[in-house]
Formats: sequence, structure tokens, C-alpha cells
Amino acid sequence: MDLRETGFLKVLADYSFSEKMLVVNPNDGFDLGLMTTEVTVFLHTSGSIDDLRQPGSEGFPARLYQKNECRLGTVEMSLATSEKMGSPRHVRLHLLAADPYPKLLLSPQ
Repeated sequence: MDLRETGFLKVLADYSFSEKMLVVNPNDGFDLGLMTTEVTVFLHTSGSIDDLRQPGSEGFPARLYQKNECRLGTVEMSLATSEKMGSPRHVRLHLLAADPYPKLLLSPQ
């Protein structure tokens, strides 16, 4: 299975964001192998890469957007998602190809 990841990205959490929405700069999205402006993913906010590889790990459906307005090296997400992870200052995104949608793990620093 193909696993791609970003470097550590600064977290910008905002209460106006849905828990099912993440935004990254297209250059950071390129590190994940993304070539479209948005993609549906199964989002995981806890666990490890090994957990992500397990067949039963589903996460919850979310949309990952690539926008030039998002500063390079930054991920924008909901305040609730950030709080679920312990309000980290930085996270690394790991994208694992899967059917029907890729799995995206947010790993706090």
C-alpha cells in the first residue's frame, strides 16, 4: 500500500470550520500525491500508521481541500478536531491509498 506524508505542519484551528473539513496548501498536498483541489478521505485523529493499515480502520468521512490561500506549511481544521487531538501546535499528515477513499491520519508532534 502506498503511504505518503507531509512534514510537520502548523495547526490553525477555527471554530467556523466543520469537523469534516481540512485545508492545506497545494505544495503540501503535492507531498501527499494529490493532484486535485479536493478529495474525500477517511479521517483518523488518533492511532498509528500500523492502525491505519488495518482493514477494519474506517475513521470518519471528511474533505481535504487544497487552497493557495492556505499558507505553506499550515493545515487549517476545526477547533473540535484539534481539541480531540489535545490541541497540538503541529501535525503530520499521512495519506494511505485505500478503497473506496484514502485514509488520512493526523499525527501530532
